[in-house]
Amino acid sequence: MLAAAPGILARQSGQKAPEGVYLQAGLAAAGGYGTSLGLVGARRMHTREAHLVAELDPLLRKSREQVRTALLLGASLRVFGVERTVGNVGYRGYDVDLGIRAGPALSFSSRDNTVARNSRFSLLVEPSVRISHVRPAGRIWFLDVGTIKPALRIGLWLHP
Repeated sequence: MLAAAPGILARQSGQKAPEGVYLQAGLAAAGGYGTSLGLVGARRMHTREAHLVAELDPLLRKSREQVRTALLLGASLRVFGVERTVGNVGYRGYDVDLGIRAGPALSFSSRDNTVARNSRFSLLVEPSVRISHVRPAGRIWFLDVGTIKPALRIGLWLHP
C-alpha cells in the first residue's frame, strides 16, 4: 500500500511534466561562486542540453586564482519520465535527471597575455543530477549538482 501511494498521488495531481525547450538560468555555489546559463530540451524520458558555467569567485574575492568558463554539452535520463512512460504513472510535480556533460573550459585572469590565455584550455566531463520542480504558479525551479566547481546550481527554467 505504501509503495503504491506515490503513484496514486501522482495521478491525482493533474499537472503535466514540462516538455520543450527551456532557458535554465541560475546562480552557482559550492567550491566557489558563479553563474549557470543553458538551454535544456526536455522530453518525456530524456533531455538534451548545453550549459555555460562560469566560476566568478576569483573576481569577487580579487584573488590571484583564475576565472574559469566552461561550455558543456550533454544529455540526461529523466528517471520519473521512464516511470511515467513504462508504469503509466502521472507527473509528481518534480523530475530527477541523471546526466553527463562534456566540453571545453577556458581559465584566465586579467593579468594573462594572449599566449598564456590560450594555454589555459582544458576538456571537462561532468556527471550530474538535477531535480526540477513545478510550483503551483507554473514556475519551474531546478537544483543541479555536478562535479565542476561551482558544483551546486540553483535557479529557474524559463521559456525563451
